[in-house]
Amino acid sequence: MSAPVKFIINFVVIMVIQLFLLNDIVIKSSVSLLGIPAFIPLLYPLILLLLPVNTPSWGTMLIGFFTGLLMDFYCNTPGMHAAASVLLGFLRPSLLSLFFQQTTKELGGIVPSLFKMGITSFLIYISVSILAHHLFFYTLQIWSLKNILFILFKTLLSSVLSIILILLSQLLFAQRDTRRG
Repeated sequence: MSAPVKFIINFVVIMVIQLFLLNDIVIKSSVSLLGIPAFIPLLYPLILLLLPVNTPSWGTMLIGFFTGLLMDFYCNTPGMHAAASVLLGFLRPSLLSLFFQQTTKELGGIVPSLFKMGITSFLIYISVSILAHHLFFYTLQIWSLKNILFILFKTLLSSVLSIILILLSQLLFAQRDTRRG
């Protein structure tokens, strides 16, 4: 199967799970502080994190913008998901360079995954990416630094749940090719 077809299938599957399952999860309404849901599992950043390494940063940011825009449309969050996704697209090449010593040309179209990067590298890559995305998103959502503890609380809870979901998705669906990039 070609890379664009795999990307489209991943995009559709992840967005359907996010929009129609995770956004309506009962947990988010049962754990709340001051009437605001304490956490919402966000799986959609995985779309950006699993793009091939040789995807240009402008392409990653553009895909992030449209992914975030779709989320904003369904979640009624004007521009918040788009902004956080563009930030993630901007940070992604720097984060990947920490784990791959080869140049982008040498790596080609390798897709970062649990089995290609190893558990430790992949966990750090996903954790830093998700924490940055969620922190920026919740800062925009709450928009008051006097509530910094609440922002950090939401970021931490949502990030932990998102990272667990991403690891589960990798264990279930990633190709078990153990050749390291």
